[in-house]
Amino acid sequence: MNYHEKSIIENFSVLLDDWLNIYQQTRKPEIIAKIIHEIKNPISLIKSTLQLIEVQTPEVKENIHWSSLYEELDYICLLLNDFNTLNYSFNIQKTCVDVSTLLDSVAKYFYSLAYSKNINFYITKSKDLPVISGDKTRLKEAFMNLIKNAIEATDENGTVTVDINYLDSFLLITVSDTGSGIREDRIDEIFKPFVTYKENGTGLGLPIVKSIIEQHCGTIEVETKEGEGTSFIISLPINTQQVLQVQ
Repeated sequence: MNYHEKSIIENFSVLLDDWLNIYQQTRKPEIIAKIIHEIKNPISLIKSTLQLIEVQTPEVKENIHWSSLYEELDYICLLLNDFNTLNYSFNIQKTCVDVSTLLDSVAKYFYSLAYSKNINFYITKSKDLPVISGDKTRLKEAFMNLIKNAIEATDENGTVTVDINYLDSFLLITVSDTGSGIREDRIDEIFKPFVTYKENGTGLGLPIVKSIIEQHCGTIEVETKEGEGTSFIISLPINTQQVLQVQ
């Protein structure tokens, strides 16, 4: 490793430490976004350097550790992207949202995945569901995350359902699966950032969902039983006056 390559890695380490320190001290989206951007720059440089080394010294690809370097860089990029999503989950731009139609469009992304795993995937909903005041993009991110998790947690011949109901002044969205469930001692940990029990997971998916729902003044609860499956129940308030103002 030459001086330039060593300097890149050392600078990246300093940037990462700064990023973690500032994350603990502030939640200003523009500051965190800037840090993420600055961290991505040395990652891109490291990746291009590795590619250059491959061209100049092809035999390095035979080293058992070589491919793991790319895997780790890809993981860091995934982590940064998820962290950026979490960062902007606090920035909500509300408009009039038809959650029923939104979930229909989200489901289209997952029918082929469910089919490939031989999983039954359904959406059920009540008639005449009301619209809400919310951020369509952020809500889409939350629903996609939950449905993806549900399908990944479900074995062949299992079932994933998304149910939409209206109760009093709340819209209820329940995403259920017939997977292995969540261990009781892990339930309190699943919404904490960087806590993950999935291979190659970043531990930011469910914190992103929770943040988005809370920014809509809603709640998310989990019901689970080991060996039987898990349900995430989202409750979103319907403020009729606010919706009328948005319309």
